[in-house]
Amino acid sequence: MPADAGAATSRGLLAFLWQELASRPGRLAAVARIAASCSLIVAIAMLYQIPLPAYMAYAVFLISRDEAASTLLTGIVAALAFTIAIALSLLFYTLDASEPALRLPLMALSTFIGMFLVRTMALGPVAFLAGFVLVLSQTLIDKIPNLEALTRLVLWLWVVVMIPITVTVLMNLLVGENPARLARRAALELLQALATALRHGDAEPLRYHQEKALKLAELRQRAGMLDHSLRPLAALDGALIEALAELSELQTLLPADTPADACVPLAEACELCAAAYAGSETVPPLPHLTETLLGSLSAEARPVVIAMAEVLGRLAAGIDRRLAAPGPAAPVGPKTLLSPDAFTNPDHARFALKTTIAVMAAYVIYNALDWSGISTSVTTCFFVALGSLGETMHKLTLRLAGASIGGLAGALCIVYLLPEMTDIGQLCLLIGIVAALCGWVATSSDLLSYAGMQIAFAFFMGVLQDYGPSTDLTVLRDRVAGILLGNVLMSLVFSTLWPTSAVDRARGATAKALRMLAALLTEAGPFKPGSRIAVVRALVDARKYAGLAAFELRMLPAPARRGEAFGYALPLDRLAGATFAVVDQPPLAGTVGWVVEADGATSGWLAACADHVAAGIATARPPTPLEIPAALLADAPASLRASVEARQFLQSEIENAVAV
Repeated sequence: MPADAGAATSRGLLAFLWQELASRPGRLAAVARIAASCSLIVAIAMLYQIPLPAYMAYAVFLISRDEAASTLLTGIVAALAFTIAIALSLLFYTLDASEPALRLPLMALSTFIGMFLVRTMALGPVAFLAGFVLVLSQTLIDKIPNLEALTRLVLWLWVVVMIPITVTVLMNLLVGENPARLARRAALELLQALATALRHGDAEPLRYHQEKALKLAELRQRAGMLDHSLRPLAALDGALIEALAELSELQTLLPADTPADACVPLAEACELCAAAYAGSETVPPLPHLTETLLGSLSAEARPVVIAMAEVLGRLAAGIDRRLAAPGPAAPVGPKTLLSPDAFTNPDHARFALKTTIAVMAAYVIYNALDWSGISTSVTTCFFVALGSLGETMHKLTLRLAGASIGGLAGALCIVYLLPEMTDIGQLCLLIGIVAALCGWVATSSDLLSYAGMQIAFAFFMGVLQDYGPSTDLTVLRDRVAGILLGNVLMSLVFSTLWPTSAVDRARGATAKALRMLAALLTEAGPFKPGSRIAVVRALVDARKYAGLAAFELRMLPAPARRGEAFGYALPLDRLAGATFAVVDQPPLAGTVGWVVEADGATSGWLAACADHVAAGIATARPPTPLEIPAALLADAPASLRASVEARQFLQSEIENAVAV
């Protein structure tokens, strides 16, 4: 690698870490809750000599979330899953405790069913945790052949899990974030960020605005779990969030030389909406864009400015309706337990089978070597299993990095700190400090958060070995070796058996976004909520999988990587923004026939492009621009001419996309 390329990579990594680890509202409080919960749980485990204190402390990281509703839901799911798993474990012991020939098939079957249901069941986390605990409890027979002692330990496992669940849930219910308040704050932050971008230029990439909008949608959904009065407002809030996401897309299309006279009124409108939403007051009249101002704009800026004004008007009207008396709750459609393609899509069964092979291989290897200390390899296989090789390798990388850092920190503490400690209070202080540092990393985005969890896991496994100071580095060495073995097995299995590339998933998300954009252009009738936010969600997925593809390191055969250079490289955000600008224009009198023909041609190209992207082949030629009758725009005001200009702008974006 050239020196300048290596330096650029280092700068990019540092910038990524700076962005991920930067302070944000609510982060310090979340970290404090994690640290306090870990310290309290370790104190309880040491005082009452409850087995597996390391797992008890680590469970806090698995259960704790940004706000109380998610933490409560996760705790309930975990409690249900562990109760089912413990009951099944005791049942299985009566069948296979003395019969390895039966125990191995039951372990494999439990793994397969659990991982299959993860992909196909609405309550996938319950199935995953139940399957994991069931398999892990069956491996204990090799370490504790006495059935009575084994039964007692398995019953203790339920206590080991329920204590951290109870402590973490209560901590979050008492001092945690209310999801409704968190959602309100996130919405205000997004509106203020849009206003700042319009006044001074955007300080954050578009992807951060998109991710904030999608996280806001998730927060709003969870808020209804604790506050039933919010349920009648679900549709209104969804439309408001969609408007924010659409504004973020449109704002990036504004040319850099757009006059401040056009940007400032839009920024003021964002600020007025934010003030009204924060103060629960009716939105005052928004600033008006005069015909003279619109006429002074370029053909590229005018349709974008008009579209943003249209969306802001929709946002203001939605806030006014939200602050009025809520109407009846929207009816909830029927929910199915299994996904529609559960038994028709072979990828679900293949994913379960690949994970099962890796888990059983790890179990056979550490038993054949008579090295029970590396049993963490089984745990690793469960927790790094994801849909594509890129996702698995990304999680594997975070796990290796986290385990290395946590193992080193644990070793240093074992050698230099633990021998000097004399009481539980000192140990809890150490646990709280390390848990806070790990929690800071764990509260990052999905791109980094798993590393924080693995630092905590490796550290706890090394330090919390017994009810007194740990001085043995062997346990720590074995645990890290088990993590390495599990990662190697998962890499080999997922890269050789029915390999699924993140490139395929990136192309699939791209094709989905293009099809939804094509449908937007041909929709008839009034605005239909949900269509814009679905496009944004597909764009975020496409970008995520494209980034994860870099972790595959060309481990897949060429057929699995076909077309990797094409598809997700399309400038999707600009295509989406230009399409939003088209559908948000006022109709131009006398152009109905021309508009229908132009939109139909563009929609057809987008649909064809989606098919080509999904197949990994080059796109079709862009549609031929339709000739605009000269008389069409002769006397039309600027606000209506933008309807034609928006379609010309979309056409130019399509031509630029094909040229990429």
